[in-house]
Amino acid sequence: MNVWDNKSLFRDLPRLSASSQYFEGVSCKICGAESHPFDRVDFNKYCSEEDCYRFGFSGIQIPYFRCISCGFLFADAFDGWSHDDFAKFIYNDDYVKVDPEYVAIRPNRIAETMAMRLRGAEAARILDYGSGAGIFVARMRELGFLDIHAYDPFASPSLPPGRFDIITCFEVMEHSVDPRKTLTDMAALLRPGGCIVISQTLQPADIHSRRGAWWYLAPRNGHISTFTEEALEILGRERGLFLYRGDTLYGFAGKEVSDYARRALNCTGPSIATVSLYAPSILEDAPIFGPTRKAVLWHRAEARDHRRFRWSGSSQLQWRVSWPAVARLRVVVRMVRQAAADYAACCSIALDDVEVPVESVRGELVAEFSVQERTGGIVELRMPQPVRVASEGSREIGLGIAIHYPPRRENGNDARVQQLEDKL
Repeated sequence: MNVWDNKSLFRDLPRLSASSQYFEGVSCKICGAESHPFDRVDFNKYCSEEDCYRFGFSGIQIPYFRCISCGFLFADAFDGWSHDDFAKFIYNDDYVKVDPEYVAIRPNRIAETMAMRLRGAEAARILDYGSGAGIFVARMRELGFLDIHAYDPFASPSLPPGRFDIITCFEVMEHSVDPRKTLTDMAALLRPGGCIVISQTLQPADIHSRRGAWWYLAPRNGHISTFTEEALEILGRERGLFLYRGDTLYGFAGKEVSDYARRALNCTGPSIATVSLYAPSILEDAPIFGPTRKAVLWHRAEARDHRRFRWSGSSQLQWRVSWPAVARLRVVVRMVRQAAADYAACCSIALDDVEVPVESVRGELVAEFSVQERTGGIVELRMPQPVRVASEGSREIGLGIAIHYPPRRENGNDARVQQLEDKL
């Protein structure tokens, strides 16, 4: 029977309630924070901008969840699957229909590019992790990289012995049901001073409007995990590795970097860390005043859509921030709401009085700074004068900024942010 003819299915639907979203949430696989239901797509959805349902609907709905902290977006429907399950239902003979380039076209293209970028590192010992049929490795050998090896749990399941100067991992992490374990396994295979280079498509800035229509959210391709830059950084930091940001290439390396690894990291970009700015959680049910108590810095804590936040009541807020020794710092304001439609666009962020405009990325405010040689400073959020809003009790408000609560699982995040004592 056509589901649309079966009205009993609709009669049995419960009344709409936002509380059901909260109880369906799960813990983030990266940072342990709450991850709420984001969207559902049919299992047959595959990577296509134009015709993602070319092969019709399977009738199996795959739910995806998104972390409210690091933004990691993932499906947990496959968490209990075995190697044989994936081989039978996803990486089967039909897989070439949803990714026709994976067999030879893409690995050959990547090999040509990487061989050029790694020129001078031909003697490096390299492992291609998630190598598929080994086409990339074979072509790299033809191009002069003789000590390169393949590992793939499906096509080349025997892990080569020893450790490696460079580990490459192209379009693999999105297939992992446990990205923390995947990166841990790779890190254990590195020689001292070695590095990991991955290729990865990150979530777009407008993921909240695209949601399940984003072309890369494709369970039939095995795309189970999709990342933000911050999620990748947390993954690396847990293992003592810094994130090097590129366009589609990203690197992981420790404090000491070998010459071979340096050449590989030059394919990516500068090392980067992220610090997140939150509203204070102390005295959460009362407003927080400035030193003279004449102006409200933060209004009382409240909740909207299961997110705790405070409205700002001042045009300037400061945090004392520390970060690892990296080249660039990414500052993120965890904005939940704004007093007016264009209020956030008029804000800026300053680090030790160096001011830059903010960008809106996935609904949050982001600014970047060059921080060579520094590991701490004062961040100031500069905003227009607060707006008196009748629907908010005629309070003068600016940005609704999330309150940070400890994750359900500790993530080892080294970056720390503290509200300045003299502002409380």
